[in-house]
Amino acid sequence: MKNRIVFVEANTTGTGMMAIKKAMNQGYEVLFLTKTPHIYSGLYEIGCNVIVINTNSFNDIKNYINNMLEETVGVMTTSDYYLESVARLNEFFGFVGNSYLAIKSCRNKGIFRSLSHSNNLYQPKFHIVESIDSLNDIFSAIQFPCVVKPTEDSGSNNVRLCFNRENVIEMTKKILDDKYTSRGQEKKNEVLIEEYIEGPEFSVEMFSWEGKSSCIGITEKRLTGYPYFVESSHVFPCSLSKEAQIEIEQTVKTALKLVNFRYGASHSEVKWTPKGCIIIEINPRLAGGMIPELIRYSTGIDLLEQQVLSSIGISPEINQIVYKKHAGIHFLTSNKSGNLSRIIGMEEISKLSNVEEIKINSEIGSFVEKPRNFSHRLGYIIISGKKYDEVDNLLKKLVKRVYIATS
Repeated sequence: MKNRIVFVEANTTGTGMMAIKKAMNQGYEVLFLTKTPHIYSGLYEIGCNVIVINTNSFNDIKNYINNMLEETVGVMTTSDYYLESVARLNEFFGFVGNSYLAIKSCRNKGIFRSLSHSNNLYQPKFHIVESIDSLNDIFSAIQFPCVVKPTEDSGSNNVRLCFNRENVIEMTKKILDDKYTSRGQEKKNEVLIEEYIEGPEFSVEMFSWEGKSSCIGITEKRLTGYPYFVESSHVFPCSLSKEAQIEIEQTVKTALKLVNFRYGASHSEVKWTPKGCIIIEINPRLAGGMIPELIRYSTGIDLLEQQVLSSIGISPEINQIVYKKHAGIHFLTSNKSGNLSRIIGMEEISKLSNVEEIKINSEIGSFVEKPRNFSHRLGYIIISGKKYDEVDNLLKKLVKRVYIATS
């Protein structure tokens, strides 16, 4: 009987390990392929089969799976960095999943921008450059401030708000010099320079099956680390008007059709402006940042479980969505770099009835940095409440009550 699911790496926030547990609880044997098992907290306690292999080699993974194909029902990942490899594997072995082209069109922000432009999707004005010299050709067309980012990366890495030519040159050089992702994968030598859009940011959590997409809800996002873009807190669901939510949902559905996204969870980022919804990007995967857990606390829908089942060809069980309560997350970050000496206020906060989860990822004495990307977050606090205002007010209090002390 076929009952094996192969995971190719995972994200490190926490939902990756949770997805493996979900698969095992459903009765499936899990093989976890990784080249760096030490980066996953609690991996060996889960009880899955950990296979150390060069996951940056498509052929190595393909050959390994091919040797046990009779027992395998699907291949999946919760890591942005391995979505393209998994899409190629699913195409090669005939498993259910999105095409490689669909995933590539989402993950490469330059391709997505060009596609959106050709199809008149409302988005920021943009330029793509491959060298410092090519900046001279576009400087006269750049409006400041602008956002500079790599076309291929994840976790808000090397994404910065730039105010002048010097900022743009400095950031472009940094991105071009950074040849590899944090997982050791070679990146395309491209930089995306785009118009900065004023307005609140939201993410749209969708689930698709055979090309039909259902909106699970819209997440309100808040940022820290200025001039970098690091998510500091989320609230699900958001408090936007019904009319705004309908426009945002329709914009994202149009974008998903444009890239031919057909299966599983997607996490799209948008800005809401006086002119309406502006699409920023599509992430062809489950949301990170523990958003699936916020959704579960709010609706009871387990998106992790649905994603696992989708990866083996089982259609999702998502019927009428009812928001029973609101849920929020506050990420712990340090105001300055140094060695972590204390986290003040956690004992008091742990006694609050609204608190659902607390997790600290950094040990006392470890070096911590001012946030420039998601990896500089030290932990999180998840809360819930009956109303949006209740969660919103508590998140604001957490910012004041928790203090990260460094030396």
